[in-house]
Amino acid sequence: MTWLRKLLLGGVVEKFTSPLLAAYQAKLVAQTDRDRLAAEQTIKSIEAARDIAVAEAADRWSATRLGRLLIVVPFGLWWAAIYCVQIINPWFGLSLVVVDVPKHINDMALVLIPAIVIGDAGALLARRLKR
Repeated sequence: MTWLRKLLLGGVVEKFTSPLLAAYQAKLVAQTDRDRLAAEQTIKSIEAARDIAVAEAADRWSATRLGRLLIVVPFGLWWAAIYCVQIINPWFGLSLVVVDVPKHINDMALVLIPAIVIGDAGALLARRLKR
């Protein structure tokens, strides 16, 4: 249970420390401008992901966090179940079936999941402009 709490509520910065250090080291040892630019792009993308995660961890009741937990996670688990059943059935000769999501739930998810992603991107942009 502790690992789940840490996964959902904390440990955000630690997840990005090693990749960020590796990207900075790659930039330092880069031999060409092309390698240096690639390392800089990696650094920027890791920092952007870190900024989103830190802001999200600070605001535990944000709309995007709740949306992710209530919409994106269950929808992702449903898709994962479909893939698992497709793999397990042939291996073990089973005939497991994943019940299809009702059409109105699927239609809502197709609208809400992109909205959550856009909300994350908008929040990141607002924080970048605020600096």
